[in-house]
Amino acid sequence: MATATIEYHAPDTVEAAVALLREHGAAARILAGGTDVVPALKYGVVGARHLVSLKRLGALRRLEVSADGDLVVGALVTLADLASSPVVRARWPVVAEAAGQAGSPLLRNRGTVGGNLCLDTRCWYFNQTEAWRASRPPCWKTAGDRCHVNEGENRCVALFSADTPPAFLVAGARVTLAGATAPPAGRTIPMEALYTGESLKPVALGESEVVTTVTVPAPPPRSAAVYLKHAVRDSLDFPVLGVAARVALAPDGTIADARVAVTGAGPAPLRLAEVEAAVHGRRAPAADDAAVARLTARTLGPLFLSDGVPHKRAMAGLMAAEALARAAAAAGEIR
Repeated sequence: MATATIEYHAPDTVEAAVALLREHGAAARILAGGTDVVPALKYGVVGARHLVSLKRLGALRRLEVSADGDLVVGALVTLADLASSPVVRARWPVVAEAAGQAGSPLLRNRGTVGGNLCLDTRCWYFNQTEAWRASRPPCWKTAGDRCHVNEGENRCVALFSADTPPAFLVAGARVTLAGATAPPAGRTIPMEALYTGESLKPVALGESEVVTTVTVPAPPPRSAAVYLKHAVRDSLDFPVLGVAARVALAPDGTIADARVAVTGAGPAPLRLAEVEAAVHGRRAPAADDAAVARLTARTLGPLFLSDGVPHKRAMAGLMAAEALARAAAAAGEIR
């Protein structure tokens, strides 16, 4: 889409931003860091006649610890600032690790936490130029009636591939949303509720809603968490797979609580409840625990958008076992 056809708005308040989103509906897009929206506009995969910039909303850049000990992250905090924050690195290192592995240094300096959480799903057909896509009939995500990847079931299987959501999920994060129908203070939901599990509309935001804050509770005693990323290149690439794990240990050294989440395996970041339940109450698994690896691979469900699906499934199992082992080892060092 030519940039001359787009009207740019820079409201001074969240309320004004919400009003603009409500006024223009599906024709409007939020602009934060722009690292995802701007390329999508250039490629023609996003149609927007109005860009609502959040850059003047200084309140959304807060990064602090509340009186209750929670980490409060504004939606406009850059991934670079989140990754380099001494407080985050000391008390919520899994969040810093994930933010520090998103994209390249240039992208992290522009990309925001809110934008990373609300990343659209991606596909080898959809995320191409309009000229490239013109060689095939349009797919579901481009107002068509087919999927070029999953022709058998003919449903969209584009993948969610952001780095920070699995880290926030295992940390128990909550998300606050502002919108035309929300109360003045906004509505707060568990991060799991932010995602629909549908490739066509992966983020559960109304047309006039915007993410304002992420709140991460203080970690439990004797707990630690890690984030592991598998990508084609160490820089720039979205994760082929990302796995976060948090382990809290009981006094006898067994696992009192475990959380595991993955990205890059489906239309939403996914908690692996079966894996969490399987390791609860037992000693920490080894980094090459075959049972944990097999259970992880089995619970992922159907996998698409990869020529090496068996390899990807096996990789997810190995990464989950290693993440749990690393987290448990780090938790065991806490006294």
